[in-house]
Amino acid sequence: MKKLFELVVLPLAALLLSTPARAQHFDPEHRHSIEISTGVPPAQSLLLSTSNSYAQMTRGFKDTRLFIPSLNIGYTYAMNERWDFNVIINACGAIYRRDNYLMHEIEIKDDDGNLLDIQREIDYEAGVQSSSTQYSGTMYTPMVDFRWKWMRRDNWRLYSSFGLGCLVIGNFSLFIPTPYLTPIGINFGKGHFYGLAEMNISCASTGLMFGAGYRF
Repeated sequence: MKKLFELVVLPLAALLLSTPARAQHFDPEHRHSIEISTGVPPAQSLLLSTSNSYAQMTRGFKDTRLFIPSLNIGYTYAMNERWDFNVIINACGAIYRRDNYLMHEIEIKDDDGNLLDIQREIDYEAGVQSSSTQYSGTMYTPMVDFRWKWMRRDNWRLYSSFGLGCLVIGNFSLFIPTPYLTPIGINFGKGHFYGLAEMNISCASTGLMFGAGYRF
């Protein structure tokens, strides 16, 4: 948390203190924007799991999840100089590296030598025998939110946003409403193209999110 404060909050505070105030402006001829962003995978991507730990132990393999950032595509409509309306589609997936190990069978016998059970154990000391990549699928989540631009300058804007999403889990036929919350975000750029960065808690990302947009 301290490191996050130093990396995000302090630079933003310095930016606020060092920038002279200017009149806010609103261009009604460029109300529309398309945004593409990526960031830390959202929490719902944890549902895209592979075999459980018991299955891995009894079959001689171990799954390690690889980092796959989320992808968001959004449309933004600037209602006025203070408020934007956004429609966002998130796609997130999960990829695992499966390491295969040697298995040893251990016979359990009684005092008379009768076989009672056969246990299988993974030989980790022998090292990985082979590896492969396992894909666990993709989730798509539609979301809508309202963005409040509470500080606006010629070249950058600070904003917060709130809204709702709908997590669709096809395997379980579930539709789960989810919150969309951005405590603080910034977009920068005066022309048609601009960049953005924000702290996001939603089905789009869980943490930092970065992207770019185009106004028209």
